[in-house]
Amino acid sequence: MKKFILILLAVFAAVCARAEVYSPQDVPDPKAQGQEFYVSDPDSLLADSTVNWINACAEDLDRKTHVELAVVALSSIGEYDAFDFAYELFQRWGIGREGQNTGVLILFALESHDLRIMTGTGIEGVLTDARCSAIMHDEMFPAFREEDYDAGLCLGVLAIYETCTDGEAPEELLTISSVTNRGKYAEEEDEWSTSEKITLFCMGIFGLLIFIAIYFSAVKKCPSCGKRKARAIHRHTLVAATYTHAGKEQVTYRCKNCGHEFELTQILPKLTRSSSSGGGSWSGGSSGGGSWGGGSTSGGGAGGKW
Repeated sequence: MKKFILILLAVFAAVCARAEVYSPQDVPDPKAQGQEFYVSDPDSLLADSTVNWINACAEDLDRKTHVELAVVALSSIGEYDAFDFAYELFQRWGIGREGQNTGVLILFALESHDLRIMTGTGIEGVLTDARCSAIMHDEMFPAFREEDYDAGLCLGVLAIYETCTDGEAPEELLTISSVTNRGKYAEEEDEWSTSEKITLFCMGIFGLLIFIAIYFSAVKKCPSCGKRKARAIHRHTLVAATYTHAGKEQVTYRCKNCGHEFELTQILPKLTRSSSSGGGSWSGGSSGGGSWGGGSTSGGGAGGKW
């Protein structure tokens, strides 16, 4: 048995060593395939039926509520922090309707076991940070721990759909086993040992501390009161970034201490065309492609490791 376990560990290490490592500019944009595509799965981590179902669910959500939901499943994000990766990708794509900022990004990174749900500023009142955390821990993590990534992502997408539409999903969306078997993994989670629960609790505390550190590193120093309590409340693109030139955006900050508002101009990095070496069945850009709505985020949502 010991030899068998060592062999499995060696195989796992070899697989991880070959995993494609992505940066935000390398992630293939699903909108290059057309306006009805919302899933980027360049390493084919998900079944085709799962990708098709998520696309259908996201398209229905977009049509009914103007909420744009992007799902990104990657083998590895390397040394990137999941929050920073999701934030940069969200802003780079411009997920959500411009001016409304009703975008949602689910980032799934297999190698590091990172999951991040990031929300646009216009939907934070509905899809709150607490709700995002509950969706991750109640719907997604139990399935991920059983290595059923298709089920976990489907259940998370369905929960977001129901939260944004304030009701049950239509029958035509309840046609996949991972969705119709809701509660399966939540029931099995109760059978975990005490030591496993303690380990998960400690990981949660560690993740919370990281999140707090990221939160405080993201705030700006207020020029009025001098306290580092200013957060971005609005972003406006002055010059759109292109494949040949960087862009500019004007960011409005508000100090939570004194209420002072001020503006800063920031550089938007040049767009980078995706590499064709992403793997899987990705088709790359095409003349029939679409685009995201031009929304932005201030970093709302939740994240952690399963």
